[in-house]
This record gives sequence, structure tokens and C-alpha cells, in this order.
Amino acid sequence: MIRILSAAVVATVALFSFALLRGEDPSPAPEFVAHEWGTFTSMQGSDGVTLEGLQHEEEGLPDFVYSRSEVRTCPLREFGYKGLEVDVENVTKKMETPVIYFYADQPLHVRARVCFNHGLLTQWYPVSDLLGPPEARPEEGPLDMAKVDKSYLEWGVDVLGKGAGLDQIPACETGSPWEAQRIPDSNVVRTEARKSPRMGPQEHEKFIFYRGLGRFELPLVAKSREDSRVSLTNNSSDPIRHLFIVNIRGSVAAWKYAPEAPAGGTVELQCPITKAAKPVDAMIAELRPALEAKLVEQGLYPKEAESMVRTWERSYFRTEGLRILYVVPRLMVDRVLPLALDPAPKELVRVLVGRLECVTPEEEATVLAAVRDWSSQDGPTRAKSQAALNKLGRFLEPHVRRVLMLSTDEQILANAKSLLAGMHADAEEVRGREVKKK
Repeated sequence: MIRILSAAVVATVALFSFALLRGEDPSPAPEFVAHEWGTFTSMQGSDGVTLEGLQHEEEGLPDFVYSRSEVRTCPLREFGYKGLEVDVENVTKKMETPVIYFYADQPLHVRARVCFNHGLLTQWYPVSDLLGPPEARPEEGPLDMAKVDKSYLEWGVDVLGKGAGLDQIPACETGSPWEAQRIPDSNVVRTEARKSPRMGPQEHEKFIFYRGLGRFELPLVAKSREDSRVSLTNNSSDPIRHLFIVNIRGSVAAWKYAPEAPAGGTVELQCPITKAAKPVDAMIAELRPALEAKLVEQGLYPKEAESMVRTWERSYFRTEGLRILYVVPRLMVDRVLPLALDPAPKELVRVLVGRLECVTPEEEATVLAAVRDWSSQDGPTRAKSQAALNKLGRFLEPHVRRVLMLSTDEQILANAKSLLAGMHADAEEVRGREVKKK
């Protein structure tokens, strides 16, 4: 009698056969858990318009990290600008520091593939086996993110036994964000032996790290008004939970919490700096555990939540400005950033925080005045302008692009365009030298 095999049996037979074809042990792989955290950063004008120009680095990564684009010194350093310059255009989102941790009682081998829809994966560690699309040639000019459909990275790693390989992970600067990423008690991952043409040593780390630049839409729109009032509209079909509004001005700061922005709804938040505002350190002492607690509610282990918050402490809590931090809905994370692990973990937690920088009307007026005075022949006036632009840090370019939207004054527009041209002049020069070498 012919019997129909159940779907489960067929699947088991197929896995057994594929394992034999690959010359692998067909026995089930040890169980493991994978947890991931990261940040999507975006910036909006006071009217909720998304601003471009977020490709600039805030803090340098260790030298051993791989990158698609050479990070170059910014030509505005003479004006006090501390950022770094990457030669790309039309960036509206920055995906920052997703890290994937692995936890297993026994060693195993895992293949990981991450895809970034409407984005380009630009930096990673350890070394990947495959990446796409191919790296561009220098003579092709600036990378236009508006033309990037998607990208991907793949790794084959051995998840080592508990405690193994810790002496093999590369050294990093004490107190650096990279060191904070190593707080969790995760297993060390080791890359597969590298073959020609990518020869070199195997690499070890406590996680898989990657970053990227994108041009896609997130559902939260923030319209800011005077006195640090923000109207937040959720344009998605999922509620957005755990919203923190943070306002930092000089040495003082304030914060407030809202449980959620309902699907298709709007919430009003206000976080002014009043006489009751606390010193930044005192604010951080309150806010850090509050944020960590919400991240743990989303599934992260306590040390992972601590790791994430400490990695971004300076950027989240010590950088001047008004910002919204919120948990990006998991369905959106999986849609923008599909992740495949083989074998599949028994638990996969992915917690990405949305960081929305809100440009207030007061800031827009301040930056417009600074751009106006940037070409002043009066020394003190020009110095004041440069100091104001310096305070913008890596958000200088989005602010200058906002000036182009707001002003009709010919001198202001000319200054703004000159500033933007200067930001890319060094990249053009470097690219020209690379072309000549060829």
C-alpha cells in the first residue's frame, strides 16, 4: 500500500538529503538564541519634512572594521566641524550599529544573511563572505542612494563554546562605543577560513556588526513648534510604542515618556527646558534605566539593553537638540531589514530604536542666521557663525539643506550652496587621485 508522507517527514528527509550532499552531519544542529539591536536615525524639519545628508560619521569605528567607502577628513574642519565625510548623496536614513549576538550551550556553525531594502550596507565586521551590489569604482562619482534598490551581506561563522575565543577578539579603545557593544555574555563568533582571493586570518568577535545608509520611509512624522512642543503622527497600521522625547540645551536637559502613538493617530508631546531642568548627568541617571527597562520589555537581555544604551549614550543623551526615541515595530524591521539565519534559532529577538531628530523653529532661525553670516568680512561675526555651525556636528549638512528650503535671500542661498560644495570637495579630490592611479 502506498502511503503519503506527512509534510513534517518530507521536510526532515529533504534536510537529511541536503546535509548529506554537502558532506555535513545530518544530525540536528544545537539550539541557539540570537538577539539583535540597532538604531534607525532620521531628521525632520519643523514641518515634518524629511531632510537629506545623514551620511556623516559621528564617531570613528575601529580600524579593523570593513567599509565600502573610504572615510575621509571633512574639509570643514577649519570651521571646527568634527565629523567625517563619506562620498554619498541623497541619504535620508542612517542605520547605525545593528549587532547580532549568539547564545549557545554547544558550538555550532551558522550562516547569516542580512538584506537592506532601499539601503546600502556600508560597514561591517567580521569579514563577510558575500556582498552585493559590487563596490563601485572611483570614477563612477558619488554614490546616489536614490538609485539603490537593496543590498546584502552574508557571513559563515562558527559560534564557539561558552568562554572560548575571548582572547582572540581584537583590541579596541577603552571606553569606546565598540567596547560597550561587548558587554553581553554572548558566545564568540569566528569566521570561516578565508580562501583566495580573500586571503587572511580568521576573525573573532562577540557579535556580527553592520551599518548602512538608506532612503526609505519610517512611519513617524514630527511637526515641532515653539517651546519644544512636538506633534507626532503615526502613519503606519501598527502602534509605535515607548516614545521618549529628549531635550538637551547646553548643560541642562529634560525628558518625558509616552506609552505609544496609536496606529493612524497623533500624540502631542512637550519637553521644554524650564528652571526645573536638570544637569545632563542627572537627566541621564534617570533616563538610562527607564529606556533600558523598555528595551528589556521588548525581549533584550538586561546586559544587551545596557550595551545599547551605553553605546549610544553620548549621541542619545549628550548631543544638543530635541529628539524622539521609539521602538520601531518588528514587522517594519523585518520588512526593511530581512535577516535569515541557518539553522534557524529557537528565539530571534530584533529591537531597533528609531531616533528622530526634530529641528525646531528656533533652531531653523539660528542656523539661517549662521549661514547668512558665514561670508561676513567682520572677524567676530564670522567666528560666531562658525561656532554655531560647529555645534551642529554631523547634522550640519541636513541643517544647511533646510536653509535652502526656507530662505529666498540670494546671499544666504549662495552661502548654503558653498557650504555644501565644500563638504564634497575633498571627496572629489580624493576620487580624482584614485582615478589617476588607475
